[in-house]
Amino acid sequence: MPAPPTILCVDDESIVLTSLREQFEGNPMGYEVEVAEDAVEALEILDALRADGVDVPVVISDHIMPGMKGDELLVRVHKLLPDTRTILLTGQAGLDAVGRAVNDAGLYRYIAKPWNRGDLTMTVREAVRSYLSERQVREQQARLVAAHAAATRFVPYEFLSLLGRRELADVRLGDFAAQSISVYYSDIRSFTTLVEGHTPAENLAWINEYLGHMEAPIRRHGGFVEGIAGDAIMALFGPGADAVVRAAIESMEALAVYNEVRARRGAAPLRIGIGMTTGECLMGVIGGGDTLKCSVIGDSANLAARVEGLTRHLGTMLITEQTRNALAEPSRYALRLVDRVRVKGLSAPTTLYELLDGLPEAERSRKLATADRLAEALALFQRADLRGAASVLDELGSLDPHDTAVAWHRTRVREASLHGLPSDWDGTTRLHLK
Repeated sequence: MPAPPTILCVDDESIVLTSLREQFEGNPMGYEVEVAEDAVEALEILDALRADGVDVPVVISDHIMPGMKGDELLVRVHKLLPDTRTILLTGQAGLDAVGRAVNDAGLYRYIAKPWNRGDLTMTVREAVRSYLSERQVREQQARLVAAHAAATRFVPYEFLSLLGRRELADVRLGDFAAQSISVYYSDIRSFTTLVEGHTPAENLAWINEYLGHMEAPIRRHGGFVEGIAGDAIMALFGPGADAVVRAAIESMEALAVYNEVRARRGAAPLRIGIGMTTGECLMGVIGGGDTLKCSVIGDSANLAARVEGLTRHLGTMLITEQTRNALAEPSRYALRLVDRVRVKGLSAPTTLYELLDGLPEAERSRKLATADRLAEALALFQRADLRGAASVLDELGSLDPHDTAVAWHRTRVREASLHGLPSDWDGTTRLHLK
């Protein structure tokens, strides 16, 4: 149980301290009484009480004492414990001393000696009651702040702000806002293999570490995590696209740092894919009434997840043409064209670019060096020139056997050469899987 609150009485006359102790001990409010014969002893007692976490609602001090005077002591007390009520109990304090105590020590009451026992008892009782009442209010406020902070970790404040709400309690079913945003979607490759052979607690620990490393770049560039599903992250960014692209680049840099930590532990490195797109989305509150969820609805939210799925074939970080077109200066980034696709559930095709910044320098340089030839191969393929496309892709495969995009398109061209192109071929890759 927490220690009871304590009041401190300070006076250089032992008979006064004995009288004060007798008056206040056994009080119905349950506080303890400590006494000190001078300011030095009083400050030592206060330090000990503070170290033990004991509340000190009231300090009562005489004025004329050896060494430090009472008004000076109460000023020191007020600096140490600004919420403590200070009472000057003396018959020898001048107006200057009282004024100093009022102005600099937040003096609660000045009582002249000899004091009226009933008056002093009532004064201390009310001082203790007001102190404890204010402490309770502060604790309630702290709990509310903590509860709000905890709630916004599940429902980001940025989401509430977009809905025009200040508090989670204000959110109503049907609240919505339409806005152009950039969507970031990332996932860990071979996640099932990584968790095999480990306890749930071990897996939860490293997943949380990973998410912590990934969230920091998102926050740093003004985005917020809208949802986490296992190892997958969906984050939202405001208008424009530079922020989401910079966050993705720094995500790869943060992943490299975390993989160094994992290597020291003997753990396998993590590989991820990041898909990004930009467009109009509807952010709103959905649910059945008792259960509400803040959610993002729109093609952009779906497309980012589909694009991330293609990172296994086309490169670690992919952006759509919508995101490229929303960049302030696309030429500032190392991008290469990797495909034009039509994903399941979306009628309009989109051109995809691999973002090369943030990759290991050797890989970035290799892919930049062959970017134009890859674009040429794709153009030939889209025009149904399978022989020409195969020739260029074979050349690129010899130059960089580890280029997954080249390998992906070589396989597609080879299959088309064997089985023919679809009758409605329009140069886009049709993906039938989500």
